[in-house]
Amino acid sequence: MSETVLEGLLFDGRSAAATPVRIAIAGGVLTVTTPEGAHLSEQGLSLLTVTEAFATAPRQIRLPGGAVIEVADGTALTAALAAAGRRPDLVDRLEARWRAALAAVVACVGVIVAAYVYGLPAAAGWIARALPASAERRLGDGVLELLDGHLLRPTALSEEEQRAAQARVDEAARLGAPAVTYRLVFRSAGFGPSMNAFALPGGTVVLLDGLVRGTASDDRLVAIVGHELGHVARRHSVQALLKSAGVGAAASLLWGDFSGQAAAIPATLAMFDYSRDAEREADEDAVRFLRAAGRSALPMVEALCLLQCVEREASLGAMPRLLSTHPKVAERIQHVRELGRVDPSYRCPGPPPAGSPGSRDGDDGEDEPGTCGTPGAPRTSID
Repeated sequence: MSETVLEGLLFDGRSAAATPVRIAIAGGVLTVTTPEGAHLSEQGLSLLTVTEAFATAPRQIRLPGGAVIEVADGTALTAALAAAGRRPDLVDRLEARWRAALAAVVACVGVIVAAYVYGLPAAAGWIARALPASAERRLGDGVLELLDGHLLRPTALSEEEQRAAQARVDEAARLGAPAVTYRLVFRSAGFGPSMNAFALPGGTVVLLDGLVRGTASDDRLVAIVGHELGHVARRHSVQALLKSAGVGAAASLLWGDFSGQAAAIPATLAMFDYSRDAEREADEDAVRFLRAAGRSALPMVEALCLLQCVEREASLGAMPRLLSTHPKVAERIQHVRELGRVDPSYRCPGPPPAGSPGSRDGDDGEDEPGTCGTPGAPRTSID
């Protein structure tokens, strides 16, 4: 039986002093002696912990009881352990096989990406479906309180304007979405033009002042609310909140712990950045909503045309991006056209010429209609 003898330094774990020793490895046993040959200890290889091999760097052997032997010739120790039948640790084997290590890293990244792309939405969807209605309402109230404290302001609409908008929506919803429980709340934006509407968990639909004043006299408001009720019915906002803000932030909102929640505002706003599939589903729901309410799909196309026009304009003031843009609006317009059988001759109006009454020149940022196409057409966003 061959025996390998190596030089090392013994640290007893009680002092910093190093004692020169020799180690012999044979038959699954490590024997420690002094340079003169005096026997010090003997340990089975299975009881030892050996640090990872790294090029020609020294390696350490940790003995039971806390003592450590440092072997300067790490390469020789690796060979001796292998000859004695000690299998290298997984890390050592991967380092020796860099292709396998690289494949393992790629596989780990793939698992993480797959979990984010597929696992997280699936988990968010499952939790959203299992969440009781009362808990979802509390979650929505928490989000609204957070937004009220940082981004939104009390509405400037008169009681008459609010009642008129509520009545117009309620009339359509009674026919178009009788099974959807919702409530409308009116706010003014504290960050610039308030041409916006968005749904919160639990059925709250927030209508900002500029949107109401710009669309209350036609069916675009009905179409926009129909779109938001689609998000409500499908619990899109709950799913998006769980995915973007995380379970911890959602739990804080759910149980009313708003301390330090300002840091969660960006993640909370991300709940309004719905996926393409969610927007498509809500657009389809809006078309069905309009039809059931005895209206054509044209108002939904018009609302999307306004959104497309907004995205062509140079600026939306200080409005946060997540509350103002959506991807592939042209694609959504085409889909609604086809689904709603809108007259193919209808074309979205273009932006008004510079200096015209409906242009953005000299816009003071107030919530007044009059941009994108004809005068009176509002800047809008449909989340």
